Amino acid sequence: GSTTLPELFRRAGYETFITGKWHNDPASLHRSFTGGHRIFLGGMCEHTRVPLHDFSPHGDYSAPPRFESGFSTDLFCESARDFLAGRRQPFFLYLSLTSPHDPRTPPPAFAGMYDPAHLPLPANFRPDHPFDNGELSIRDEMLAARPLDPDVVRQQLAAYYGMISHHDAQLGRVFETLRTHQLEANTLVVYVSDHGLALGSHGLLGKQNLYEPSVRVPLLLAGPGIAAGRTDARLVYSLDLYATLAQLAGLQLPPGLDTVSLAT
Repeated sequence: GSTTLPELFRRAGYETFITGKWHNDPASLHRSFTGGHRIFLGGMCEHTRVPLHDFSPHGDYSAPPRFESGFSTDLFCESARDFLAGRRQPFFLYLSLTSPHDPRTPPPAFAGMYDPAHLPLPANFRPDHPFDNGELSIRDEMLAARPLDPDVVRQQLAAYYGMISHHDAQLGRVFETLRTHQLEANTLVVYVSDHGLALGSHGLLGKQNLYEPSVRVPLLLAGPGIAAGRTDARLVYSLDLYATLAQLAGLQLPPGLDTVSLAT
């Protein structure tokens, strides 16, 4: 099969560690990582009841999952911090959060952070999409009644923002661990999402469309070899991270990959 990005780093002698969501097959996980903790094999789940697997050195994930009390973001970031505190060699840490994907149920401290009544709707808000794009009755679009009620959309935005602020808080603790263990100066940090959400834009709620709010995702890089404060206007795709990280780490790309380095 194809060489995954963590597999490329593993072959180069890196300790590769996973925590969080792996929405692929166990076989690719097994060849990609040397260790892991609190692994979720699946697409989505309740954030306070995540089916978790311990890392299997034999690639066997057939046993029933276990459950821990706590919010998904807290659990995964805690595992990331524990790994960073005990790492012993060059590492590739894959921290894959399930939030802010719905169900949008931020922890209590963040649930009331944003007042729906004071949140602006998207500038391109519509109560309905103007035509049938073939995705109007799919899962995400069923999360609110039609036509969209502006107050309901504001409530969903408030919950979404609360979950993102919870992200910020927990990821801040991960970055603090990097600093505490003198790893920050020699670690490349990448923050990327798999998709955005409409949440009222164009009369839609979810990701199953090709409008800007759904396909344009955050892509942030910081660390050695990355100029501070630089923005790049090129049209890029998340797959380009493969060539980018390989170049920055001095690794040779496998042949036949359709990926372009952003570091050039």
